[in-house]
Amino acid sequence: MLENKNSEKTLVLIDGNAVMHRAFHGLNKNFVPTFDGKPVGMVYGFASTLINVIDFFHPNLLVITFDTKEKTFRHKMDAEYKAQRSAAPDDFYAQIPPLNELVESFALPTLRFPGFESDDLIGTLAKKGATEDFSVKIVSGDLDFTQLVSDKIQLVKLNGKISDSTFFDPEAVRERYELDPKQMIDFKAISGDSSDNYAGVPGVGPKTTTKILQQFGSIQNMWEQLDKLNPPKLRNKILEFRDQIAHCQKLAEICTDVPLQFSWDQEFAFASQTTLGFFEKMRFHALSGRFEKLIKNYDQKKNLEHILDSEKSAPDPQLQLF
Repeated sequence: MLENKNSEKTLVLIDGNAVMHRAFHGLNKNFVPTFDGKPVGMVYGFASTLINVIDFFHPNLLVITFDTKEKTFRHKMDAEYKAQRSAAPDDFYAQIPPLNELVESFALPTLRFPGFESDDLIGTLAKKGATEDFSVKIVSGDLDFTQLVSDKIQLVKLNGKISDSTFFDPEAVRERYELDPKQMIDFKAISGDSSDNYAGVPGVGPKTTTKILQQFGSIQNMWEQLDKLNPPKLRNKILEFRDQIAHCQKLAEICTDVPLQFSWDQEFAFASQTTLGFFEKMRFHALSGRFEKLIKNYDQKKNLEHILDSEKSAPDPQLQLF
């Protein structure tokens, strides 16, 4: 195994579903790789992101998580949870088998757990990883992960290449939301989340919710000092939807205690033969070149604040698709 040159142990958690959708709905429509006459842009984009993540972070451990087809505990709590989302196009589902083959070729730990979302698996691993003295990086496009951010856990909100993405530490969360990470669950409980199809308190938007949490700190403190919530019209509305707020808190909170079977003794290592074999089969020649250069240069210490040499020398059009 090649040596990791970072000064601290790094655990990278990739939100597989988020990366899949970003790759599938990429902006660069002029680059659509095909295999056997069928589009495989999602597979190519996912592979490109994997190479970029490995090159940027030099992880000690890298894990990918995915949703399952089964309904989750949130669907059982609320039949309308994510009910507004339409099914993905057929081209998306057709690319799942080769995408699974891609992930297998990298020989990375890959987790799915019926009844829970990918977010919950990441939440569980992130919290545990922090106690195992890892610096945790969550790679996703989903800002729901801001609730997990701490001194040991960062959210890397994908925006193309990792070097162009936004890194959320506690200060960055406060700068964006004017709230602490631990307040983000309560924020969504009151203001709602249209993407997950729950409303919170009707008519109470993000600005008012932020002011409430800045005043009281938490929903629990708000209930204990409800007479101080003004104006009275707002107080009455909050009280009217008290049960709804409690319900939305449960929907918004990422589970951090999924009973996963996971060994923390694993370490990242290249599976060069199977990965390059997959790239050759799919005729992903540009990715093969990037991957081979990544392996060759991996033992060289890198400055994570700069664009990687492999990206400078071999521009990849698919990196612009996200």
